[in-house]
Amino acid sequence: MISKHLKSFLIHLWNNKLYSAITILGFSISLMFILLLSVYIKNEYGVDEFHEKKDRIFRLTHGKDAGFAPPSGALLMETFPDVENFTRTKYYEAYLQANGSSKVADNILFADSSFFNIFSFGMIEGNPRTALKTIGSAVLSKSLALKLFGELPELGSKIKMNDETSLEVTGVMEDIPSNTHFKKFGMIINFPTMAKVFNDDTFLNKYSHNSYGLYVLTKPKTNLSSKANEIFELYKGVNWMFKGGYAKSVELEPITESYFSTSHAYEVKNKSKRFVQVLTGIIFLILTLSVINYVNLTIAQSSFRSREVAIRKLIGGKKPGLLAASLMESILLSLISSIIAIALSFQVEPIFNHLLETNIQIINELNLSNLLIAIGFIVLIGILSGIIPAIKISNFNPIDVVKGKFRMKEKNVYSKIMICFQYLIIITLIISAFFINKQTTFMQNYKMGFEQENLITFENALPKEKQRSFEEILRNIPGVEDVCLTCGTPLDGGNNNCFTEKGKQYSFQVFRVDTNFFEILDIPVSKTGTAYDKEAILINEAAAKILNIEENPGEYELFDVWPIYGVVKNFHFRNLKSRLGPAYFKILPKDEYAWSFVVKMNGVNNQETLQRIHKAHNDFTDGTPVKINFFNQAVQSWYEKEERTGKIVKYFAILTVIISVMGLFAMSLYYVQQKQKEIGVRKVNGAKTHEIMHMLNYDFSIWVLIAFAIACPISYYSMHKWLENFAYKTELSWWVFAIAGILAFGIAFITVSWQSWRAAKRNPVESLRYE
Repeated sequence: MISKHLKSFLIHLWNNKLYSAITILGFSISLMFILLLSVYIKNEYGVDEFHEKKDRIFRLTHGKDAGFAPPSGALLMETFPDVENFTRTKYYEAYLQANGSSKVADNILFADSSFFNIFSFGMIEGNPRTALKTIGSAVLSKSLALKLFGELPELGSKIKMNDETSLEVTGVMEDIPSNTHFKKFGMIINFPTMAKVFNDDTFLNKYSHNSYGLYVLTKPKTNLSSKANEIFELYKGVNWMFKGGYAKSVELEPITESYFSTSHAYEVKNKSKRFVQVLTGIIFLILTLSVINYVNLTIAQSSFRSREVAIRKLIGGKKPGLLAASLMESILLSLISSIIAIALSFQVEPIFNHLLETNIQIINELNLSNLLIAIGFIVLIGILSGIIPAIKISNFNPIDVVKGKFRMKEKNVYSKIMICFQYLIIITLIISAFFINKQTTFMQNYKMGFEQENLITFENALPKEKQRSFEEILRNIPGVEDVCLTCGTPLDGGNNNCFTEKGKQYSFQVFRVDTNFFEILDIPVSKTGTAYDKEAILINEAAAKILNIEENPGEYELFDVWPIYGVVKNFHFRNLKSRLGPAYFKILPKDEYAWSFVVKMNGVNNQETLQRIHKAHNDFTDGTPVKINFFNQAVQSWYEKEERTGKIVKYFAILTVIISVMGLFAMSLYYVQQKQKEIGVRKVNGAKTHEIMHMLNYDFSIWVLIAFAIACPISYYSMHKWLENFAYKTELSWWVFAIAGILAFGIAFITVSWQSWRAAKRNPVESLRYE
């Protein structure tokens, strides 16, 4: 019985190709997004869950930062018996060489010997308990080991870092997995080795620099988090950052929550938990819309199958049997859509990974447990989608159907509310996509106050004794206009200096630059008339304002020893989320180490000039790799997150339009069926085709207008709140709302007009034959 019913259903699908295509395609696209988002969300919530001691590992933070001084961990362990162990971390970029091989640039993590006791990163060679015990010991990742040695090296092999520091390979570990909050690194080095690398034997005992990560492993059945206030008071007694009120609290963050932390550090990657929760909500929204639209389409089509159902009931078909058969149809349709959704997922996967900066692979999720979950999901969705149509179809009166008196009758309020709801979502998403794109374009085109074209910068890999010699080599390269050395550029923001001046606390960015820095970046400088000496500084206009010396900056001395030689016109050294702040500039002495080179090219043949710079650097540094950053590209990259967000909203808006068009098609078909008699009577009485179409379209247009009226204030409020994240923002222009409304009306008009035109052109005799 069921097999015959399913065969009849397949014939129905084949004979109604438009209905079948809309139903299956709409359902498949929805399930594709649900599948991709579900895998992504599962992976996001699974970050750092693989650590065996995850319940006892905590990262220390203070507000929005997570940097502590080197002695902080030892002091914590000495003071609180709850602490079993700790490790400090510091991210670093370096050049590595082994056995005369080519130099390789990679990211390094400095960490204490307890690192592998706390975290569960797999070791291939070496003893995890002792691998980082001695100064100069290093554990390589498998991929870096293969790059340096061509094979897994013997323990005890030597590596040279930055042509100066000698390291000993004491272990080889598996590559850092993607499901951890640590950024990818190729090697871990014993933490105290930093004193040797930076030629500073005292920094390990100083509280002056708070830029190191701190993780603790607590003893079982202890609650160190409850002692956060005591830890704060402990640090307040020894650390200037806590004494001065720059850090106002200490938090112990469970390692499984570090990925979603709002406390940032250079060595970790973070993701907004709210963003993942929004995606979770999107899954349920897509699923709800898809199920509702399937229900509406099935009910709208049920009148075309009413005669078949009536005959089955008249020849003895029972209601439970018809109900089960109808549910089987829905489950079959869900199965077909799911198979297509999986196939589509493989095609869309690269785009999805690019948008969300992830690396999900659907093929890796195809295992027995997930297969069973998928089967259960398909059956559940089939039942949820099919139960209402199944009940309605099984309740048909067969006598009315055979006599031709059957007509589906439902209250129109439900369908119209659904139209309003779906178009409310469409209009809100269109408005949001427009404003996110508008803000991104605004930021990308904003005048930052410094020249970006034909400017490049790269890290200084040379000792201070050689950097000025290489500067001269760069100057002599054809295509190079000018060169300067700096400690800080607009791209990295320089250093930060918090200080007290005349009883007030200030936070200034600090740049140490060559004298031609301002000319190269085309930043105007106004001299104050103060005679230049080696202690003189320049300040930006924001600093002059905050110090209240805009009228006579030349008469002021910072710290009573630094005369102000000039005032620099404001330029941005952070992205536009942050308001431009105060800064001061010191001239970089010729014999002082510089962080980076800044090169201005003439723009005639930049590609050829870059090749010459690469060659010059390679020859001068004996093959040290160089990573060149373009100023304009670096500034554009500041807003990649907003650009991706805009694309995500845009794609979701397109998906919602597809789902809503499917639903509107069903409702317009359903609506036209209910109006058949009225249309027939109007046509017999002389109504024109365009009048019939106006009558049918008008009703839908009213509800789209209502959706537009509701969507506008919702969109305005949400976009206003989103724009609060930016110090510099675009306007909430009225024309964006107008365009969104026009697009929504256009989508609705095109979708409904097809059904309206068919109904208006139908012979009225067909509608009134049995009246």
